[in-house]
Formats: sequence, C-alpha cells, structure tokens
Amino acid sequence: MRPRLIYVCIFLLSSVMGVRAATYKSLQNFSIGDGSSPIAGLFFDRAGNLYGAAAYDGPDYVDGLIFKLSPSKGWGFDNVYLFGYGPYDQSLGQEPMGGVVVDDAGVIYGTTSYGGEQSECGTVFELAPSGSFPLHTFTGSDGCAPRSNLRLSNGRLVGTTSRGGASGQGTVFFVDISTLIFHSYSFQKIQGTAPSGGFNVFNYGVTQSGGQQGQGNIYRLGAHGLINAFSFTSTRQAGYAPMGDLLTANVNGVRTMYGTNSAGGKGGGGTVYKLSENQQTPEHWQLSVLHSFSGADGRSPMAGLAFDSKGNLYGTNREGGEFNCGTVFKLSPGLNNWWKFSVVYSFNQNNPDTGGDGCHPSSGVVLDASGNIYGTTEYGGWYSWGTVYEITP
Repeated sequence: MRPRLIYVCIFLLSSVMGVRAATYKSLQNFSIGDGSSPIAGLFFDRAGNLYGAAAYDGPDYVDGLIFKLSPSKGWGFDNVYLFGYGPYDQSLGQEPMGGVVVDDAGVIYGTTSYGGEQSECGTVFELAPSGSFPLHTFTGSDGCAPRSNLRLSNGRLVGTTSRGGASGQGTVFFVDISTLIFHSYSFQKIQGTAPSGGFNVFNYGVTQSGGQQGQGNIYRLGAHGLINAFSFTSTRQAGYAPMGDLLTANVNGVRTMYGTNSAGGKGGGGTVYKLSENQQTPEHWQLSVLHSFSGADGRSPMAGLAFDSKGNLYGTNREGGEFNCGTVFKLSPGLNNWWKFSVVYSFNQNNPDTGGDGCHPSSGVVLDASGNIYGTTEYGGWYSWGTVYEITP
C-alpha cells in the first residue's frame, strides 16, 4: 500500500523562554542497593499512588525492580517486585526499561527488556495479589527488548519492541490478558526501525530511525500491517529522530497528536510538533512546529508529552538547560496555533538546596489534580543513580 503523506507546514514558533520559580523535591534518591537508572516514567493509580521501574541493580542478585510511592505515607518508597537471578524467579526477565500500567483492581502490568525463559529478549508480565506471571515471553522472531510504555485497552496490552521481529527492526504487539493470545506486526526499514515509544489510541507511533530518509518516522497500523505515514529528515525544521509516545487529543472535532523530535529543528536541539488531521482526507495530517530547542532552553527531548487540566503541554529535555542536566518545559496554547514556551525547571545536580537534583530525565511527566509535576531522572540525586522528583510550579 502506498504511504499517505503528511504535508508539512511550519507555523509560528513559540516565543519567550523564561525560568519560572518552581520548587523541586526528590521523593526518592536511588542507590545501588535499591535500584538504579529509572528510565521509564511514572503511572498514577486511582488512589494517587505512583508506580515506576528502576532498570538496574537492587539487593544481591537483583537486576531491576518495580516500585511504589504512597502519598498516604508521605511518599514512602516500597519495592513491589524484584527481578533477578539466583534465588529469584527468572521467568519474568530482568531490566525493566518501559513504563507500567495499573488496572482498577491494583494489578500491575509491565515489560522487561532482557531475560525470560527462551531467548533473553524480555517479557510482558503481570503482578497480581495472587502472584506474578509472564503473560508473554519474547523469542526474537516476535519481538525483542520492549522498552516503551504499555497501554491497557479493552483487555489487551499494547506496546512496542525496540528490535526483533521478522526483519529485526522491532514490532508492535498486542497481548490479551485473559486468553494470552499474542500478535505482533514487524517493521521493515521503509516503515521505520527501532520504535522508540508506545502505540496510541489512534493507532499511530514513532520510530527513532528508518523510514524513507533513515531519520525516523511516524507510522500507523492499517488493515494489512504497518504503514509509513511520514518520514523525518535532518534538513527540515521539523527535526528528526522522534522519541516517546504521540499524545492524542480531539481539538474542536479534529483528531490531533503531539510529539517530540530529539534532534534537529531550527535550533538544532530537537522540536515539539503538532499533527492535525485533514478533515477532507482522513489519515492525512498537517504538521506544525510548536517549539525548536537550542540548548539554553533544553536539548534532546527523549519522551512524549502530557496535558494539564487547562490544556497546557508539559515535557522534558534530557540535556541542556541552565546546568546541562535537562529541563521540564511547558507550552501554553494561544491564538492561531501560537504557543507560549517556558522552562518550568532546570535540573541542577549540584544544587546545594536539595543536596543534588536529579539529572538527565529520559521519561516524560505526569501531573496530579493540583498541577504538581512528577517524573524520574536516569542519573543524579544524592547517590548519582537517579531520582523520582516532584516539581511544584
């Protein structure tokens, strides 16, 4: 099937960069003994508890863990599950790099990027009060090394693997949590390679590389498999090497998606972009750049975006900012597709007021009903092995 093109228009870039007074607090400073390098983001359950994953380390023989922070305990930290070797159950694998989801019954679902009982390609797992179970163990031919966020929809878990599949370029997969029926769709180079985010409710996602120009693309799932919807290139102001989930919205009846490119753009440090569906031609999209990063305002956004209750967009940069440890940023919508940009917080690993902020966030943020911002940093903090943080704007 011939790919449908997305027509690119560069609208007004957002203006005004400014650092707002915001309060930073580390809710957890990771050390080798209690996990390290939380690469994935956080998930709120219905009770307001935060869940996440530390990709590496932990107590002896442990290589990654799932954690919980409870506001009722003053954001007390608990290890929910330890992945490891030796005395630990190895059927669930090790090194959880993707985000988890928690259903209304408190059951946790996630992935490990390594290990399992077949080809060390990782698993999809379930952590329930009745026990822990691998829902699927990847073999390589059906995907390998899942690192994206999972989405739970109509009894199925949906995600991507960063490699493996029929051509070794990665897959989109579905697992039915009741029947354990599994299905995956494999990428070919023209459809993109190395999917770097999850798969959204519009059936779209992004790959970091591949596509027609080899610089990453936006893809969708059609009736007969994966379709290249748009290929990025380093010569365009839209940027290239997209990362993270594509955030979805319905704006005045128009399907809309928001995403980030980790490189390129007018400032060279990546971009935030918006996709609006053509009302006369479904599955055709108009792309506009909302902001282009140049370094002082952040650089290299590696994750997707989040809305607050007022329709503002929030995200993170892994690099750049005042202290080159990354930033949390905000984009506020205005008239005629104009968005006001501001830096909410620049991470400072040498901050004397906090004992050392986190540094280099690889994940996005989540917000509570009061507008407080929560996320993880892969490094930094008191022991330099990453943090869970709260920022009060």
